[in-house]
Amino acid sequence: MGKARSVSGIKYSLLLTWLLLLLCAPVTFAQPANRVELLPGSQEIRLPLQVYQDTGGKKTIATIKQAPFEQLDTTATLLAGKTVHWVRVILVNNSNYQQDRYLYAGDWSRIELFTQQPDGTTIKQQTGQLLPVSERDIPSSKPYVRLQVAPQSQLLLYLRLQGDIDLYKPQHLNLQLHTPEQVVQANNDRLLGQGIFIGIISVMALYNLVLFMSVRDRSYLYYVMALAGTGLYFMFYHGFALELLWPESPVWNAHSFAFIVTFNGIFRLLFTRSYLNTRLTMPFWDKAITFLALLYALPVAMGLLSYFTPLDLLQACVDLIGIIGGAVLVVMFLVGVHALYKGYRPALYFLFANVLFVIGALLFILKETHLVPDTPLTVYSAQVGIVAQVVLFSLGLAYRLNTVTSELATKVLEKERMELEKEVERKRLIEQQKKDLEVTVANRTAALRNKTQELKHTVRQLKASELKLMRINSIKDRFFSIISHDLRTPLATLDSFLNILINFSDRMKPEQMQKLANHTQLSVRNLQALLENLLQWSAAQSGSADTVSFDPEEVYLFETVQRNLDLLQDTAIAKGINWQLELPENLKVYADANMLAFVIRNLLHNAIKFSGAGSTIKISAAITGGGMAEVSVQDQGTGMAPETVASLFNQEQLALTTKGTANEKGTGLGLLLCRLFVERNGGFIWVSSEVGKGSRFWFTVPLTPGNSTPEAQQLAATTAVVG
Repeated sequence: MGKARSVSGIKYSLLLTWLLLLLCAPVTFAQPANRVELLPGSQEIRLPLQVYQDTGGKKTIATIKQAPFEQLDTTATLLAGKTVHWVRVILVNNSNYQQDRYLYAGDWSRIELFTQQPDGTTIKQQTGQLLPVSERDIPSSKPYVRLQVAPQSQLLLYLRLQGDIDLYKPQHLNLQLHTPEQVVQANNDRLLGQGIFIGIISVMALYNLVLFMSVRDRSYLYYVMALAGTGLYFMFYHGFALELLWPESPVWNAHSFAFIVTFNGIFRLLFTRSYLNTRLTMPFWDKAITFLALLYALPVAMGLLSYFTPLDLLQACVDLIGIIGGAVLVVMFLVGVHALYKGYRPALYFLFANVLFVIGALLFILKETHLVPDTPLTVYSAQVGIVAQVVLFSLGLAYRLNTVTSELATKVLEKERMELEKEVERKRLIEQQKKDLEVTVANRTAALRNKTQELKHTVRQLKASELKLMRINSIKDRFFSIISHDLRTPLATLDSFLNILINFSDRMKPEQMQKLANHTQLSVRNLQALLENLLQWSAAQSGSADTVSFDPEEVYLFETVQRNLDLLQDTAIAKGINWQLELPENLKVYADANMLAFVIRNLLHNAIKFSGAGSTIKISAAITGGGMAEVSVQDQGTGMAPETVASLFNQEQLALTTKGTANEKGTGLGLLLCRLFVERNGGFIWVSSEVGKGSRFWFTVPLTPGNSTPEAQQLAATTAVVG
């Protein structure tokens, strides 16, 4: 029995020792979370919270569940800078019904709530001041998160609080639980109170805008703009700007106050300057007002830098705006005192109106810079002061309006009296002058009438001469340019033949000489025909239309094209260019043969000029409707820009010419002659081109009467293709 007791005592001692060691071991991952029992109504969690500071901000919920949390008092001040805090808490519902709560953890940049369910899964909810309203758990300007706790149960919550900017990072941890009814009631109170305030501001702004439209006094306009800025700022402050104006732009909402407050402050200064007439009566205070207005450039610059760069300057911007705003309020008050001291009666209303406003606004500024705590007095003092200011300013502006109206009425009466006296004297002088002028006008009118007729006749003659000279000068320029452009090749051929004949005739075979002579003869004949056409064109342009020779006849289109291909064959061979003909051999057109040959030759010459080595030029023709044939010349050359295409056939504007692929020069006037000849023959000419993809010129020419029948069209369907 004693031995059994001894063994039992040893086991008991070992068990006790193990329990002591377990209790004394360091606690790392098993600290119990704060247990908060849900109470009726709103409640604030004041007990020390279990907090884990995620320095890098990269830890996940799975890692956080194993992390060591520490106790942190809710009165402890959080460090500035970008931080992430995790808070762990257990909500306990000991009642027999489900309890719904809205959790408010402060105005953090981003809030994520992870709720652990009984089955081990985790539900994630998010909100935060830098999230768009549509992405928040509760679509409101306040970052609420909805919670539902079942009866006789508890919820384990992990709350991730992220402060990206100091403006949206509270100084203390503060968890509040509100019932949905309380949140709805608070929101309704906010809507009612701020709706009344905005309504007062809007009504007074419209009232003063009507006064401005009546008297055109800038003071009213500046006051209207200041009221608009005030209303917009309090819409921002109470969340209406985010909810109504830019719900999907929370980052802009965080920065907008810098611009709204600047807008408001500048127009308040302008109102003070205009209402009290500081420029003329108080130059020192006028300079002070100007200096304060210029100082508002600093918060604007800070707001822009914070918005467009990673710099976090918003809290510093709030402090700076508070300093400038306080200085503005003090200066407005002192300027009012000085103006009243100098005997300016409207300054009395200005001074009384600013007393409550300055006190309330200063309290509000001290609250915004965290120098005094948030209380209903500090939160709403500025708005109460603004309402009082609006009412008293309205009386002051009404007094100013009456004064200005009386002065204007006096000035108007005096002006009317003086105008009446002047009018009587003016009428007497007018009657006398009228008699004198009647005689003078009668004499001069007759002389001027004769002079006018002479001048009109002279002007008509000068205009006709000017137009004639301009036309003749244009014809001369075009004539010489065309000669330079189109006669160079035949003359060069003739010169080459003569050079060979003089220097190498003894070395050439007779058949070679004959071939060269035939080619030269063809060039000379073509040159002769071209000169004749140029003379006809010159005569047509100068107005001698009767002297232009136009002899339409039946012409085989294929033969005309072939003759011009033979003429340009040497030039094409020199550049390695191939021909592709798709022409009906029996197609006959009714046109002037010389004009048609010139058009085809000019289009072929331009195609060769702008084609590269080894490319192909396609010449085709087809019968279209209306008894016309369509002739097309298409190359694979350099193509033209749209502005060049637009100027090709414009008689009033020279074409934008460029050099060919072998540096050939041109004037672009040959195409003008093509247009003249085509239209003279009853057709039209077009062009389509794209840079780097070549050009296509095509024109229409009348068919002979026999070619327009279906039988003739079927007969002309056979085409000849030449490589």
